[in-house]
This record gives sequence, C-alpha cells and structure tokens, in this order.
Amino acid sequence: MGKYSLAGKHTRVTGASGGLSSALVRLLADKGASHVETGSLKQKRWRLLQVESAISCNLRCVMCPWKEISKRAKNRGLMSQEIWDAIRPHLPEVNSVDFTGGGEPLLQPKLAEWIKGAHAAGCETGILTNGLLLNKKKAKQIIEAGVNWICISMDGATKELYEQIRVGSNFDRVCDNVDNINRLRIGKVPKIMINFVLMNINFHQIEEIVTLAARLGVDQVNFKQCDVIRGEHGKGFGLFGTKETREIRRLEKSLSKARRRAKKLGLQTTAFSFTPQEQPVCDQDPRDSLFIRYDGAIAPCINLAIGGPTTFLGQDVTLPVIHYGHLPEQDLMGLWETKTCKFFREKFENRVKAHDDQIMTSLIGASSSREKALQAAIEAMPEPPQGCNVCHYLYDV
Repeated sequence: MGKYSLAGKHTRVTGASGGLSSALVRLLADKGASHVETGSLKQKRWRLLQVESAISCNLRCVMCPWKEISKRAKNRGLMSQEIWDAIRPHLPEVNSVDFTGGGEPLLQPKLAEWIKGAHAAGCETGILTNGLLLNKKKAKQIIEAGVNWICISMDGATKELYEQIRVGSNFDRVCDNVDNINRLRIGKVPKIMINFVLMNINFHQIEEIVTLAARLGVDQVNFKQCDVIRGEHGKGFGLFGTKETREIRRLEKSLSKARRRAKKLGLQTTAFSFTPQEQPVCDQDPRDSLFIRYDGAIAPCINLAIGGPTTFLGQDVTLPVIHYGHLPEQDLMGLWETKTCKFFREKFENRVKAHDDQIMTSLIGASSSREKALQAAIEAMPEPPQGCNVCHYLYDV
C-alpha cells in the first residue's frame, strides 16, 4: 500500500534545504515523539527521488486506495526504460532512491538493474513490497544489486488474518521469503523492515507481529495508520481521530506496550500519531524530493500525483492533481526549476523557518510550556499549499 517514502522514516535525514532545527527535535523528543531521529547524509541536490517503478499489483488488499487506478494504468502499470533513462543522468545528485509507489515494485522486470545503477551512482536504495514474489532467486538479485533496505507489508501475524487482509497472498511463503533475505544478507545490509497497517481487524495482533518480526530476523517494525483513501477504497479502516478520546488513549497505550516489547527484543519501531499534530513539513518534504509516477509525471508526492476524492479526518474532500511536468519529454532539472515546483519548495521553507523561529523564541524566553510553544509555532506558520492542507501526512497521522 503506497505511501510517502520510507527513506525518511527509518533514518531521518537532512537534505539540501536543511531539516528540522535541533531545537525543534529536542522539543519533540521531550514531548515523547520517539520516532523522530536525527542524522545527516552528504548534501546533494535531492535528498530523495521516489520512483514508482510499478503501480500494478498482484494482490487485492482490502484497504488499497489504488485498485481502480492500477486497473486503468497504461503499459500494464509499469515504468518504462525511457523514463528511467531520463532519471539516470541525475543520480549522482541524489542521496536516496525509493523504488516504491502505489504498486508492487517486484513486478518491474528491470528493478534489479535499476537498483544496481542507482547504487553505483552512490544512492541509498530501497523498496516496499508485499513480499510474495521475493523468492530466494529474486532476493539474491536485489541484494547483489546493492539494495540498502527492504520493507515487507505484513498486516497480520497469523495466516488466517494476514490472508484475509492481503487477498491473493500466501502467509507461509512471505514468511519464508523474509527469512531468505535474513539468510542471504551480509551483516545487517539490507535493513529488513515490516510495515503493519493499523486497523480494527488487526490491531489486536500488534504484539504478535513484533514477536513474528523478531523470529524472522527483522530489524524494524513500522506501525502505519490506514490513512490513504480514494473514494470508497481504503475508507472506514482508520483508527485515528480528530481529538483524543478514551478509545484512542487505549490504542496508544497498547501500541506503546508493543513498542516496548519490540525494544526488549532488539527491534526498532516507528509510529504515527492517532490525533492530528500539524507539522511544518511532512516526511516527504518537497523542498528536496520528487515523486516520479510510473508514467513519468513529476509531483511533490504520491498523494498529489494521484489526486481525487478522499477523506480527511472524517470529512469528504478532493485532493488536487499537482504535476510539475513529465518525463522523458522534459528534463528533470528543468522541472525542478518550474514555477509550481519552486512554489512548493518556498512555501515549505517559509513554514519551517516561521515554525523554528517561534520555537527558538519560546525556548530562549523560557516563558512557555512545551505545549504552548508548539501551539505558538503552529500558529506562526503560513498556510500550507492546497492539497497539503487536507493530507493526513502533514498532520503526522
């Protein structure tokens, strides 16, 4: 189930425009946002290219928002070699390439070759996959190509529940495939993660998925909200809400317990909030990243690359389609300098500056509580762009 790139979730990086201020990171850490991490990579023009190698998929997951879109996709929903050839010259200016979008990247026959090319250019690489096709031969190809991380979507810790959610998959085969990665890798490369989408039907297995992950040799479990919706697809599965309730407090308590268990077992975890907490910029961060759709359309992120009717905190809204341009007809660097792309970069740069300046003022003055300082920082920010203002990711959900 495609979402913003995991490249910024399993290792928080600072891009060409700078990341969140150290003051803000400290404040968030004090606030208990344990999934916020700091780090840095050599600065290049782009922190991240999220390359949708395929929007087609071999499963029929109950919460998938892209079902109808993938059915209508041209070229069988696969990115063409011509589009990759237009990306390739720019790879030396890229820190990280995530080959995942709304579909299953292992359906892309050129995937290992493209990973190898990105790796040779000095890029960190990774994929989010349902894992069904990742047999020993395929895993060996991907690992030898130089992939840095592999994340497997597993939303159930038992065969019955997993196959009820991931319709068309095979629990035992996916478990074997995860085990294959662990046996084939050298040391801890590639990093192995599991993505677990939180829903009413599977929340009771959050501790069981941690136990399974430890048994399979996984390094990290990402607990993801079910927040991507298009029309009726994906609607009604989410557990988050507009404000804290007794039920949400119960969910938070249970999730904290599962994360503590993971820590005892040596696993890292990440998680999003159950209630909206407006951020200056989402993890995708359009200031130093691009989303490249399977058909070559360039966008700030997957949500704006594929707009349409959706639900934002329980309200029906419509996400606009925002494209900077199209590969291979246009040059990637030229698209980076378009008016629309500059607008998004400058808008979020201004939001981060206003937010962080207010945080610094509050910290220096030492006259406000952490909660008041964060609220003042939110109020200091200019409005986000259209579309982003009704996207769960900007609110850390």
